[in-house]
Amino acid sequence: MGQKGFIFDVNKCTGCSACQLACTIENQVSPPIVWRQINTFNPSKYPGIPVFHHSLACNHCIDPPCMAHCPALAYSKDPKTGAVTIDDAKCIGCKYCSWACPYDAPQYNVSAGAVEKCTFCGHRLDEGLAPACVALCPTGALQVGDYTSRGERETVEGFPSNGARPAIEFIPLDQSRIQPEAMDAEGASLEKSDLRANALFGQPASKVTLRSEWTLVGFTLMAALLVGLLTAGVLGSFHMNPFLFAGTGLSLMAMSTLHLGRWQRAPRAILNLRRSWLSREVVLFPIFVFFGTWCFLGGGGSRTIGWLAVGLGFAALFSIDRVYSVTKTKGLALHSAQVVLTGLLFASIATASYHYLPAAALLVPKAVLYGVRKLAFARTGRNPRLYLATIRLAFGCGLPALIWFAGWSSLQIAAVALVGLGELIDRCEYYSELDVQTPRGEMERELVRRLTPSKKAG
Repeated sequence: MGQKGFIFDVNKCTGCSACQLACTIENQVSPPIVWRQINTFNPSKYPGIPVFHHSLACNHCIDPPCMAHCPALAYSKDPKTGAVTIDDAKCIGCKYCSWACPYDAPQYNVSAGAVEKCTFCGHRLDEGLAPACVALCPTGALQVGDYTSRGERETVEGFPSNGARPAIEFIPLDQSRIQPEAMDAEGASLEKSDLRANALFGQPASKVTLRSEWTLVGFTLMAALLVGLLTAGVLGSFHMNPFLFAGTGLSLMAMSTLHLGRWQRAPRAILNLRRSWLSREVVLFPIFVFFGTWCFLGGGGSRTIGWLAVGLGFAALFSIDRVYSVTKTKGLALHSAQVVLTGLLFASIATASYHYLPAAALLVPKAVLYGVRKLAFARTGRNPRLYLATIRLAFGCGLPALIWFAGWSSLQIAAVALVGLGELIDRCEYYSELDVQTPRGEMERELVRRLTPSKKAG
């Protein structure tokens, strides 16, 4: 049968949602979840900008990122139709596939604790029938056909292209409906002030929030602390009770499973070591805890074992940082809250023995990275959270560095506490700034771009 794909004519879609309803009924999808979404460009009908709709579900990509990044190997691709499906019995509910997919196809079902998505109506394809969404489209805007690889496929506004090779072909908007500049009723270009008045400026709502990821904040920060403490222990300037170390590590592993919809299936998270950074993190951290405990117990070859554990610890921290590479947020590739940097900072503090100059020096690049990010937010209209930025820079970086450079030994404990507060603020902001790419978000950004008057030469 070969790879099948959707064909979508933007000019014919009226946004009636018949396809969405057909999908929901055919596959018995439980509201409020929908497998097929209708996104509208320019819903406020600003003059000079076309209004059109997208009907999008899973695009059953040739190189599906959901399948590549799923740590539990719950995804598969049908060799006959090319349909990308998820095995409910294998899904652990980590939601990582929903971060990796730029098309917002995987949908998390809270009651089931697992992810579900469009199946391409494989049962209908096997009978020679079109998917329900195609069969019930009243205008013929949505069709299905054989996918043919023709290099870079034509796309439209609000449809990200990230190398996944989605099996969908667009018939783009007719040129007669495309106008380059937004005008008000009197023919004048709309200004930014008008946009803010109409609440159009600002970032689209993200699928990832601090509230949903608070357990990961605690896990990642404490993981960096354990790696730092072990590094100091190997260097001989710190000793930790091995049972406390092991207990803390085990508690952190348990904490990380609270993020899962099906924590009982957590062991499946190690299955995709070849491709998923999440699997690598899950494997490396327990091994680090094991060898770190051995080192603090003082067993034979403990120093060698200790350095091995330190290497494993920083490898685990690097994997944690790489987990978030699937998001689209600019600036996260080098971020002041990355746990590798934080682990080094904690190690330098624990190793200091009242000589904190290395720790103070590490606060400098962290402060610079943090400040640059805040300036970028201010320039692009994002909220820089000035009150938090002040606390983070003044009390989490500046004051501890001053105490350490000045050698005020009586204030060392206060300086360490302030650094901890600063790192907590930064890590919380890290999660609040994560932005997962979605078609609806891309539509909103494109609309804001069109509504923003361009600077004219001269």
